[in-house]
Amino acid sequence: MLLLSSNAYALDWLFEPDFSFKERYEDNLRMQINPTRSNLISTLSPGLMLGYLADDNELRTNFKWNELIYHGQSELDFSEKLADISHRYQAERFKTDLAAQYAEQSSINTQLDLTGSGDIQTQVARTTRSIAPTVTYNLTERNALQFGYNYVDVAFDRKGNLQNNLSYSDYSNQQYSATAIHTYSPRLSFNLSGSYSAFDSGSDSVSTLNFPNFTRVGNYLVAPGSYQTTSTFSQKSTTFNYQAGLQYAFSEQMQLSLSAGIRNTETQSSFVRKFSGTDIEIANSSQSSSKSGHVFSASLNRISEWGSFSLSAGQQLNPASTGSQQQSTTFSAGAKYNLSERWAAGINASYLMTESASTVNNNNVSNDRTYATLSPNIRWRWTPEINLDLSYTHRQQEYQSIGQTAIGNSVQLQFSYQPQINRQVK
Repeated sequence: MLLLSSNAYALDWLFEPDFSFKERYEDNLRMQINPTRSNLISTLSPGLMLGYLADDNELRTNFKWNELIYHGQSELDFSEKLADISHRYQAERFKTDLAAQYAEQSSINTQLDLTGSGDIQTQVARTTRSIAPTVTYNLTERNALQFGYNYVDVAFDRKGNLQNNLSYSDYSNQQYSATAIHTYSPRLSFNLSGSYSAFDSGSDSVSTLNFPNFTRVGNYLVAPGSYQTTSTFSQKSTTFNYQAGLQYAFSEQMQLSLSAGIRNTETQSSFVRKFSGTDIEIANSSQSSSKSGHVFSASLNRISEWGSFSLSAGQQLNPASTGSQQQSTTFSAGAKYNLSERWAAGINASYLMTESASTVNNNNVSNDRTYATLSPNIRWRWTPEINLDLSYTHRQQEYQSIGQTAIGNSVQLQFSYQPQINRQVK
């Protein structure tokens, strides 16, 4: 009798389509001091998740299409396309993680976040590409080393409607990091990390300059009249960041995370204005500096049968579309309470304060701002496949340069559908 044996390799294939429809009313979509109109916005969002699960690794890819329809303002209509991929491999002593994304998004949806200028006056296509591999190696049962790399590239479709606007600057940022982790007990762990990042940004803007009289510009005498000019702003920054932190689990449902450290940033920036199509400079300024600052993060999360809540705060240096990096200080809180098996109510609040880290003002425009939101919501799980969400959001934004506050309110109703699909193991 002949016997043969082999290892069977099982894969759990993933296939999860979904669809959502949002209807949103905004009384101040562009966050203007004196809004001129309100907006009704419909969003159609089909999506698909593909991937597999194996004993030692998993792969997930997500595709999403957001069709934004602005009733009464069709010039704002936009088709957002988002795709991301993630992979994880787990071996006996090490694991690897990889995350990558490609996104074509509306600037109106993205310019209020940590990496935006806060300026959402114009609808612009924003393209984001990113990749972030990470390797974690377990030296012992209690000690581990983690190495990571993160690259982000953001570009705006700078057409004629941006010729007088320097708030949409293309940028790239790459970061190298290393972290040492020590597990003191099953509940408590400590970490020490260091990182190096390089930021590069630049933008061009076309505008008109009027000379009422004969004016000398450098070695040239300019006759009275209107002239088209081109302004160029660029910034290059490198940052070293050092942090120490801890994670503590009060229980399986409640965790605390804390970290704090310092950063040192070297910056070189320049601003040049020329007559368009010539090398004649009207203005030229450049500066360099070295600045230190603090960074920190804190979060507290709890999940239980009755619901969940979370608290977080942080301060970091982030790349931004303002043409320079910005220091962002954030505070946020959220809670969800399960009213029944099908009904849940929640509330979310956030506060963001951004300060430019540039040594040269971008066209003398200050983008320092504060932005606060408060959003209660209620969810009904109609069926295992269908959910209905109703939310209200109150927003406030203030630019420090003008000292005036813009207020916006929105109401959103969302229908989401995700069919239940059986997975097959092969």
